[in-house]
Amino acid sequence: MTIVSSSYISDAHTQPGGGRWTTEIHIDGDGVKYTVGPYLWDGIADRDALMAVRAEALSESLAEAEAAKLLG
Repeated sequence: MTIVSSSYISDAHTQPGGGRWTTEIHIDGDGVKYTVGPYLWDGIADRDALMAVRAEALSESLAEAEAAKLLG
């Protein structure tokens, strides 16, 4: 199953050290939502790049599970 939509929400309040609590939502082709987090984003790393890596890994994991289910 492929992830077709991803988004993130970060807390408006910066934590000590500059990070922000962040939650990602990924939606697959069937409309099922997958939540990642909350996690403390460091305030420096590219959140879009992090989210894209997680979405790709989740897609791969879902595809493996779907194949295993079909193959029995």
